Amino acid sequence: MNNPNKDQGDILIVDDVPENLQLLFTMLTEQGYEVRRVLNGKQALNAVRVEPPDLILLDIKMPDMDGYEVCQRLKADSKTQDIPVIFLSALNDAFDKVKAFEVGGIDYISKPFQLQEVIIRVENQLNLLRMQNKLKRKNHELEIINKELEAFSYTVSHDLRNHLNIINNITYLLNHKYGEKLDDVVQKYIQSLENESTRMGEIIEDLWRLSESKSNYLEMVLDSFNLSSMVEEIVSKLRQETDKKPQKFIIEPDIYVMGDQGLIKIALENLLDNANKFTAKTKEPCIEFGKLEKDAQTVYFVKDNGRGFDPKKADKLFTPFHRLHKDEEVAGEGIGLATVQRIIERHGGKIWYDAIPNQGATFYFTLQEMPDN
Repeated sequence: MNNPNKDQGDILIVDDVPENLQLLFTMLTEQGYEVRRVLNGKQALNAVRVEPPDLILLDIKMPDMDGYEVCQRLKADSKTQDIPVIFLSALNDAFDKVKAFEVGGIDYISKPFQLQEVIIRVENQLNLLRMQNKLKRKNHELEIINKELEAFSYTVSHDLRNHLNIINNITYLLNHKYGEKLDDVVQKYIQSLENESTRMGEIIEDLWRLSESKSNYLEMVLDSFNLSSMVEEIVSKLRQETDKKPQKFIIEPDIYVMGDQGLIKIALENLLDNANKFTAKTKEPCIEFGKLEKDAQTVYFVKDNGRGFDPKKADKLFTPFHRLHKDEEVAGEGIGLATVQRIIERHGGKIWYDAIPNQGATFYFTLQEMPDN
């Protein structure tokens, strides 16, 4: 049964009966495992501190310190708490299974030992351990990749903005200083260049907002503030910028929250700007901001009566650069809602939606109650 090619595990056996130690040692070493042996709980704790094993086979009935106490001490130490422990118990011994699992054991093997049972239970736990370690490595790799992407997005958005400003300045000078000397075709090209530069500037701004909302470089500054007043400020700006017929805004007054004002403002700007865009062709546009109580939690919302969307086709609504509508229908790059989600999640909250095609959409979000530091 020995398989020298399989991934070996380092196993520590703890039992005060030398014959049991020898039997388990022989069984496991023949399967290719590295095996260490100790006779009591104190030796076990010392051995684990020197070199943590992959798995511990721990006898329950031992003098001075029984297996339950050894396991409790292991689980109380952050350096050893993740080591799986399989308890060993004789059939004629009083074995409290509930207590064994309560103190942190993950399985047990009965004496007298059966070779197949020992191998199966040991290998099951080691397989789980391998999968957990593999998952940890993958998660660590993903963390590194995410941080690199955040840094890249943050840096690129800033650097591109500087170069784009130079292009904008040059096109402005060409158009306004030499425009009269240029024929219509050249002026048309310059105008196209200005339009595309403006569009690129919007994309860069969205990228910067996305990286800012997710980046750990920027520490959140938490304050209590009037969310309704912030919405009124954003709405006032929207009224000035919009070129369509006046729309109706309903804003519930004096809603106070705790959060980072800069980030929350970015989130609300995106939500209200979306609502404004999607009510562009509505006969009597109306956008509403308020709050409600659901499951003992305050839920905030931005609601509109615009074109809405089909929730069945919105599974990637919060994915960057994913758009539900074509460019000619609604402007934007599909980054706004992804930014909103990042900001809400950084505040310990959640965001979701309710929508019906041609009947409007409502975006709900929560903010975790945070202490004033």
